[in-house]
Amino acid sequence: MSELQSKIQARVDAIESRKVDTYAASYFDVPDLKAIVSLLEGNAGDDIIALTAVYDGYRYVAEQYASLGRFSVAAIYRFEALKVGLKLFEVTGEVPEEFEQTYSDTLRDRNFYVDDDCTDVVELVRGKGAIPDEKVDAVLQKRISRRRTFKTDPVEMSPEYLAVIDEVEARVAKNRTVFGMGACHQIWNLKREYLAEKGIAWKSPAQLNPFVHFD
Repeated sequence: MSELQSKIQARVDAIESRKVDTYAASYFDVPDLKAIVSLLEGNAGDDIIALTAVYDGYRYVAEQYASLGRFSVAAIYRFEALKVGLKLFEVTGEVPEEFEQTYSDTLRDRNFYVDDDCTDVVELVRGKGAIPDEKVDAVLQKRISRRRTFKTDPVEMSPEYLAVIDEVEARVAKNRTVFGMGACHQIWNLKREYLAEKGIAWKSPAQLNPFVHFD
């Protein structure tokens, strides 16, 4: 294992060790996720081992941010994974693991809050050979056809929201008193209250989807 791989793995192990009865990351894991990103940036070069480590690292970080519900952030790191994956494909001639899925997930995350044709993502992948062009278009059309019927607040994409959400989620976890059935409503109410104190007007899924029953 290379030094880069060892450093990344140490952070991954720290994140995974904090997961108890869940596959999801939490606000506790964000410092380690940021540390992994710092390790990944500018470390790929043309070395196959490093390229593979960086490709896998970006995919891991993206998946953890998606499990946190921060889909706009996840999309950023999936896009980085695509770029590194294409470079890996150029060097090895082999399609990286889960490359097509990463492309599909990038489109999904980019469309989570707002309609996005993802022209830059499509242009990045089209004509490179890692995914046949007809499949590139088919996956895009599939994602467009599944655009949001469930609404979420686009304020979650904003730098202001992302700058304070760790602190807000920590306060929610500390002050919530309801668990199990109906807990989501107290969590959302506390989150809305604490975000408002930061000058951020956030609407919960219950507010944005009045015809959906949440329990």
